[in-house]
Amino acid sequence: MRMRRGLLVLAVLTTAAAVATGCATTDVAVPASSPDSRSSGVSSPASAPRPSSDLNLAISPIGQINLAGKRFDTPALSGPADPAGNGQAKCRRLTIAVAGDLTTRDGVDGAGVANGVQLAVDQHNAKNPQCPLIVVRVDSQGNTVTAADQAKRLARNGNVLAVIGPLSSAEVLVAGPTFDDAGVVMLSPSATAPTLTDKGWKTFFRGVNNDDVQGESVARYLVGTAGRKRVCVIADDTDGGAALARAVTQGLGEAAVESCSANVRRGDPANAARAAEVVKAGADAVFFAGAARDAGPFAKALREAAPTVLFAAGNEAIGPEFLGLASDAAAGAVLSCSCAADPDPFTAAFTPRFGAPPRYSLEAYDLATVVIRGIAAGNQNRARLRDFVAEYEGNGQSRHYRWAPTGELIGNTVWLYRAGPG
Repeated sequence: MRMRRGLLVLAVLTTAAAVATGCATTDVAVPASSPDSRSSGVSSPASAPRPSSDLNLAISPIGQINLAGKRFDTPALSGPADPAGNGQAKCRRLTIAVAGDLTTRDGVDGAGVANGVQLAVDQHNAKNPQCPLIVVRVDSQGNTVTAADQAKRLARNGNVLAVIGPLSSAEVLVAGPTFDDAGVVMLSPSATAPTLTDKGWKTFFRGVNNDDVQGESVARYLVGTAGRKRVCVIADDTDGGAALARAVTQGLGEAAVESCSANVRRGDPANAARAAEVVKAGADAVFFAGAARDAGPFAKALREAAPTVLFAAGNEAIGPEFLGLASDAAAGAVLSCSCAADPDPFTAAFTPRFGAPPRYSLEAYDLATVVIRGIAAGNQNRARLRDFVAEYEGNGQSRHYRWAPTGELIGNTVWLYRAGPG
């Protein structure tokens, strides 16, 4: 099956920058009991950089790699779970919440992720009129204090059986204890901090591999397949950036060059100076663990200072913002992600309503489908739904889903992408 991440083709994005919408609705940032049928929200804040219209670049999948950094091809997933099921589900009106930063797009396009959940629920509702499900979007706007308060409200709402999210590791840390105490199952499509599954929570399930898996895999790819001998590792000042950088550094072993590795503040403009350090160290590659808004300008400065040095980056750099800010310097960049490439059927269903799918919208769709199948099978209280998820095994659109008792996803898979001609 041909795979693609359609949102990353600049020729498409520049003609759709106002961005695709479905039916009009509103976000919910307050009481969880407020119904929300929102199906738009892909458009970015007005301040977000737009890709240059004279470029024709895209980020396309290279393929999957394992922990040894080796490419491998898995057979097409057979019989992925269908949220519509057999159309015979019966239940009272129940709620699936999406919790996280749904507006700032700082790291993850939360509105796009929520649209993945909405698509799964709408497909279920269209075929199961006797089991109406509601999606409630709870927007923290990236504020962990707000996220903690919203978790308490959701936990008090007896109609909320599951949360897709929280989307960031920081918000999982503050909301997780509340959801766990209330028995609310939480399935995060994008929180990758390794320590989240060390808390003893019984209701947390991660829908992607963690930073340790991604970091080790991409590090071994760089020194193995890519043949790099001296690699600088640069991270931003977030917990996620630091965790991924640590894992990459450990995986690189002696190939990690300490003199040019650094932790930088988000938004720090000193890209030319950092590129000069890379040149001084004689490095042949850089791995950047940080957001697209910083990865793009640094990649551009690096190309000007050292055109032959390979630029690689983690999941937060995958998106049109990186391409727009890096411009021509994006070409050849290698990007890693725990997020899967979008299969054609998902892209075909998602795009007409919401625009091209951003990363993790596919995983959100899959995780919502797991919840929906549990509800349709009669697991219509929190305890029974949690047990259903804990014992679940089956294919989704993105991967095979099965969880360890800690809530960690079983199976180590990382996807590589490359920026190049669209």
